[in-house]
Amino acid sequence: MATLRRLSAVVTEQEYNKVFRLVRGGAARSVAELVRLAVKDYVTKVGAGRLLNLREVPLQDARRAVERFLKSHPAAVWPDEMAEELGLDYRLVLEVVKDLLIEKKVEEASYRAEAIEA
Repeated sequence: MATLRRLSAVVTEQEYNKVFRLVRGGAARSVAELVRLAVKDYVTKVGAGRLLNLREVPLQDARRAVERFLKSHPAAVWPDEMAEELGLDYRLVLEVVKDLLIEKKVEEASYRAEAIEA
């Protein structure tokens, strides 16, 4: 049997209520089982290998990649989404984004502190 590890997440009241309705409706025997099923499904769909395959690149290359990404995605973009799409370490992308904010080449979205807009 596989070793089990505990995960924790904060959800909205609406999501919390939906989870309990699903469990009461028979989608799973418990909230824990429903969460395990959802995580398994998500990892299968996304592909666990993609999440772990981070490229090591110099800061300037990461900056060029982030700038190209932002130009091709004109709406609000989260740094973690950019990191995943680009296959870069989140901390590297966040460093680039902070520099771009200081240079006023991007701006923070008003509804989430780490959101940026191109």
